[in-house]
Amino acid sequence: MDLEAVAEAVENSAEIISAACEGSSIEEPNVGMEFQSEEAAKNFYEEYARREGFVVRLDRCHRSEVDKQIISRRFSCNKQGFHVRVRNKTKPVHKPRASIREGCEAMMYVKVNTCGKWVVTKFVKEHSHLLNASALPYNSLIVSLIFFSPRH
Repeated sequence: MDLEAVAEAVENSAEIISAACEGSSIEEPNVGMEFQSEEAAKNFYEEYARREGFVVRLDRCHRSEVDKQIISRRFSCNKQGFHVRVRNKTKPVHKPRASIREGCEAMMYVKVNTCGKWVVTKFVKEHSHLLNASALPYNSLIVSLIFFSPRH
């Protein structure tokens, strides 16, 4: 397979993926949306993130002081915040790694209401970075089909 054919195949697959995503049943999060559980909210936001082209990171949570159950959770873009360099003098120095954090503020905050449902109380859509097309669903499958398929 020559380079032009690969580029064309990738371009065609990207069009197929974006067309599939446009018809997706996953909607954009909005304040007031309800979920049956924290896991359902997480799955929803991860699917939304996959469609939009970013990766979700489980961020802060708050627990009840009475029974220590989680009562609120923030799901963030994995590029949220900035890397804080902390050096522990008792451990050996490890190879420094590049930080992927860029100060992105995109997030979804959910809380448990009095009925036990998880409700979106805050949603920030805007990212401070370009979104990544490789985070789109099925992209790795298509790339593997292109590069690892038997040649004819």
